[in-house]
Amino acid sequence: MRKCVAVGDMFIHPDDFRQAFEQYPIFDTCRYITWKEDADRQEARAIIRRIETEGSMAYPPDQQLLREIEDAEAVFLHLCPISREVIERAKHLKYILTCRGGVENIDMEAAGENGVTVVNCPEHNAYAVAEYTIGLMICEMRSIARADRALKNGEWREQYPNSGKIREMRNISIGLIGFGTIGRLVAERLKGFGSRILIHDPFVAAEEIEKEGYLPMEKEDLLREADVVSLHGRIGPGEPPLIGAKELKMMKKDAYLINTARAALVDMDALYQALKEEEILGAAIDVFPTEPIAPDDPLAHLDHVTAGNHRGGDTLESYTKAPEAVLLKLQEQYGE
Repeated sequence: MRKCVAVGDMFIHPDDFRQAFEQYPIFDTCRYITWKEDADRQEARAIIRRIETEGSMAYPPDQQLLREIEDAEAVFLHLCPISREVIERAKHLKYILTCRGGVENIDMEAAGENGVTVVNCPEHNAYAVAEYTIGLMICEMRSIARADRALKNGEWREQYPNSGKIREMRNISIGLIGFGTIGRLVAERLKGFGSRILIHDPFVAAEEIEKEGYLPMEKEDLLREADVVSLHGRIGPGEPPLIGAKELKMMKKDAYLINTARAALVDMDALYQALKEEEILGAAIDVFPTEPIAPDDPLAHLDHVTAGNHRGGDTLESYTKAPEAVLLKLQEQYGE
């Protein structure tokens, strides 16, 4: 009998897994358990940051999971850490199915050594983040949030940091650093605006980028040429940010930086200095090194910054539909 253990949490409920299994009845039986399901949003952010920095050892193995996984063929999860101890306890484990794009909570080395296939879901919130990214671009370039804030404070504001320099999307070059799932969706949606789209991704062949109708570029060239730079890449633990003081100085004086990916991609102190010294025109940031940010965070209070509170992937579909997407992938790509 094929058994799966599904681990719900504060974002994905066991009922979401049940609905997915009703649509894709791949396993004969499934046991449903939960991990930190009572955490609120603020606690959840701290849990995610800890997992992203400490990996599968961020939290000790869940004892109920250790019991249930012994005779399971698959474990289906979202945030719950899957350490070497968990993997080696499961003598029949064939699949680790995760509703996340990142696999920081899984010991990938142990999975490989034990012949376990990891099926992740980078597309689970990709549409949500792609839409939000373009929304932030427009919000920052057109001062939508600034105008709203002024009106609510009783001010009919006419002058903004970029007054006299506001461009239409059809007349600008937008550079995307990272051409994975989200980067591709952002590029596809920008086509409708008529923007010129520049791509830098050292892991994607230039021919593939050109085939999709975009311009491949080295990072330095993209930074010098783009009117908007949007980040969609990843870096490993201990690696330097993709954007630091050197990179910010390469950008145009009237360019904008957008980050809806990860805070570690940007040297935030360098970004603050670049904005204060008007080395770039503005920025829109949805991710910060410490969340929630301090009330007196200097970057968030700059007039030419649009700040979000990590809302990029926060849609109904990005969580509730993720289990179905994983099982569909398991069926189509792995023949189950």
